[in-house]
Amino acid sequence: MQDMRQGFLVRVPGRHRAVGPAGSFWSRAGLPLRQGAAVLALVAVAVSVWLWEVRPFDSRHGLGVDAPSAGIGAAHAPLGAPPSMPGGHGGYTFMRMQGNGADPVAYDPCRPIHFTTSTVGLPPGGDALVREAVATMSQASGLQFVDDGLTDEPPVPERDPYQPDRYGDRWAPVYIAFATPGQIPRLAGSTVGLGGSTPRAADDGVLVYVTGSVWLDAAAMDDLLAAGRRDSARAVVEHEIGHVLGLDHVSDATQLMSETGGTGAGPSDGDRRGLAVLGRGVCRPDL
Repeated sequence: MQDMRQGFLVRVPGRHRAVGPAGSFWSRAGLPLRQGAAVLALVAVAVSVWLWEVRPFDSRHGLGVDAPSAGIGAAHAPLGAPPSMPGGHGGYTFMRMQGNGADPVAYDPCRPIHFTTSTVGLPPGGDALVREAVATMSQASGLQFVDDGLTDEPPVPERDPYQPDRYGDRWAPVYIAFATPGQIPRLAGSTVGLGGSTPRAADDGVLVYVTGSVWLDAAAMDDLLAAGRRDSARAVVEHEIGHVLGLDHVSDATQLMSETGGTGAGPSDGDRRGLAVLGRGVCRPDL
């Protein structure tokens, strides 16, 4: 199971604003909660930090009784090539660092990142929107994704990273869902999106992301699509996938990972530099 602390995306008339981790919202910003039928502008998406539990070791696969057999889908070399670092002055930050304080936690580049989109609450064209956002972030990071199609897995607040009855003997795919606050209480109030990944470590302590989730507020996304703001809706998904891959917020408003959602033109120079670093993660066939 996963525990998560998250930020909030506050929608106010004509703009969106993301504020920080749980517990900091009311002390930091006296902004109103969701207000009526506000015109939805380009969005920023809330940051989520996924925590993990220490698992007992098990002789079958070296991890624990709630983990798949090691090395499922692993290749001998990275599947893609991260692009060169672009020019510019934009910065980036990471969701979580390794114990050495120098390297970010990232996905294994030697195996594809499987993802699936929930049919629950899926708006017309929502699956195509997700695929477009995933393709953009894959190109920017060099990490390879595999679309596992649609799933009837319902949105729940605590998602198991290993679900063999549903997905077989492998880590569960990254899960993307359009949900309601009734299904995901963290979407209550003005939160528009949540995203993050779950890391696991083998016996040397190096952490690797193994799966993640994106939860999108279904009503907010419906409003964006109904208003013809498809680029803005896609930017929401791209921003959240940025969190899944390991990017945190930055203060530069021109970046996709800014708290104000960037310009709507996809990843900018700082985002791309951070994604290129995350695309150079460590291959770990022992997970």
